[in-house]
Amino acid sequence: MFTSFTGSFKAGRRAIAVAPAPAGGLVANFLTAPASGTTWNDASGNGRHATLMGSATYVSNNGGGIKLPNSSYTGTSYISVPYNISTNTATVEIVASFNPTSFWAVVWGNESYFADKGYLCYMGSSTNFTWGSPMNSVSSTITASNSIRHWTWVIDGTSKSLFLNGSQVGTTQTSNNPAGYTTNNFYFGSRHGNDGTGATDRLNSSISANQPVFYQMRIYDKALSSAEVLTSYNAIKSTYGI
Repeated sequence: MFTSFTGSFKAGRRAIAVAPAPAGGLVANFLTAPASGTTWNDASGNGRHATLMGSATYVSNNGGGIKLPNSSYTGTSYISVPYNISTNTATVEIVASFNPTSFWAVVWGNESYFADKGYLCYMGSSTNFTWGSPMNSVSSTITASNSIRHWTWVIDGTSKSLFLNGSQVGTTQTSNNPAGYTTNNFYFGSRHGNDGTGATDRLNSSISANQPVFYQMRIYDKALSSAEVLTSYNAIKSTYGI
């Protein structure tokens, strides 16, 4: 059973702030990025250790993160987690920097598009998120930025909400449930092929210094409340200067 923890883990000389886990619901938790190797350990206690795919590599800034050196959406680097969203209630939380130049650019995916199974979030431009189930997605306008930001996508039965740095973006959107759920891994920085297999449409930038970096990620099988989202943001914001 996961035990809630508020504090920090050391990565090199910098302490990584840890968001307090809400009561129940945390299924995968990626905190301190690995400085070597291809495994990012799951700190939730559930053993869902992520695999770094392609040329994903460690960077030491801001306590450490995993960079995806994809120059376009046809790149090969992403992060694969042995987990699948299996209900219509879930939350995906990340601390990352990205400002893609090639589209689609997928922030996270756990779907089979042609079968309308599962969920994903992709960017069709540098100022637009489209997310939800493949045939019942919603779009949100954002400001393009290379800065590290805290994003939270909340799926609560038949509604969806997006949060940026602890504040909701736009209004809560109505959403129909997908036709089913996928049986392949959850990806950060990629989605599945349209048939639900393989990986495609990577998060990217043609500018090396702006290529995506993931610092922390969490997946929940519950819908976080706005108060829980804000608490999580407040716990990590000073670490990343956001």
